[in-house]
Amino acid sequence: MTAQGHPRTIFRRALDRDNLLVAEAVAREIGRVSLAEALDLTALIARKDPRRRSRAAVRFLERLLDERRLTIEEAALAATALGALGGPGHTAALGTLVGLIGSRNGPTGL
Repeated sequence: MTAQGHPRTIFRRALDRDNLLVAEAVAREIGRVSLAEALDLTALIARKDPRRRSRAAVRFLERLLDERRLTIEEAALAATALGALGGPGHTAALGTLVGLIGSRNGPTGL
């Protein structure tokens, strides 16, 4: 634990304050962030560092597909919403993605 608190608390605070540098550093320290935390970080990257938006979005989509059993329609919706992050439809896209990750309970098996 750091002098400023638990790493997840610091991570959440960095996300809330739009501090991409700290959020990424603490995410690396944490190791594996939750899917919801990964989405929040992806959304922050899309807004703060548009050059990295696409790469971060693809990484998130790969993880989403790995952890959730999505239909092809849901996967297409997720890809479209990820493509909209950082743009004029950012808030709606983020809401769509939150709905997709919240509609499933934990990692799925075969």
